[in-house]
Amino acid sequence: MRFVPRGVLKRLRSLVAVIAAAALLSGVLLGVLALLRPLLPPGAQDFLLHLSDTDLESGKDALVASFQQLGPWRHGAFLGLQVLQVFFAPIPGQLTGFLGGFLFGFWPGLAMTMGGLMLGSGAAMLFSRKLGRPFVRRVVGEKLFAKFGYLIEGGGLFSYFMLFLLPALPDDAICFVAGLSSLSLTKLLGVCLLGRLPGMAVLSLAGASVGWNTDLATGVFAGAMGVSVVIWLYQEEIERWYHAHTEGGRPSSDVPNKDRDES
Repeated sequence: MRFVPRGVLKRLRSLVAVIAAAALLSGVLLGVLALLRPLLPPGAQDFLLHLSDTDLESGKDALVASFQQLGPWRHGAFLGLQVLQVFFAPIPGQLTGFLGGFLFGFWPGLAMTMGGLMLGSGAAMLFSRKLGRPFVRRVVGEKLFAKFGYLIEGGGLFSYFMLFLLPALPDDAICFVAGLSSLSLTKLLGVCLLGRLPGMAVLSLAGASVGWNTDLATGVFAGAMGVSVVIWLYQEEIERWYHAHTEGGRPSSDVPNKDRDES
């Protein structure tokens, strides 16, 4: 382990802690869902019943049929939900990404998911830039603002891209923080969408695969997660290489060492 950079070991320990916390949270959420299940609408109860019976195809048909009742408004409703999840933390973006593929199929679901993210993330960045730090502190909370506040002055486009690319990070909160930086909002939004596209594609594929090819969805998801984890563990090394080999980039010595700064 002596040849592994200290920053990689530190992030690896953090990853183990996050996985353990996620497992604990999943158990708590399943318990809460079991308690709240009798209070859910009949359609949602039927869908959960199908899931528990492993009859995913029937569950999918029931949910799609319920959503189709919105008629021509169903696409707008989904876009609105995707925009709202950027502003309201209780709505997980991973769920809406999965739901898009589940309801509309891979390509249409992915297109609407990314369209909603473009509108929601762009609005978050714009509001942050117009309303300033007090607004962002209220929206993301003091803890997240303190954790990612260094991005306001010290985060470049590559740093934002890495954070949006990596799983299990609060992408929506980072959008609000990004709006406070001096970087171009157009470039920030482009980096945001590019970084989030692989994860949303995997979720859309997983949603679209329910009932017909779960092995493919599982394989793609596992592969994407593996690549993302490796990139995250070696993000500083990759960033230094990027700046050293990109014309006009900062020399590698100018790339901030977060682990040194935190020590």
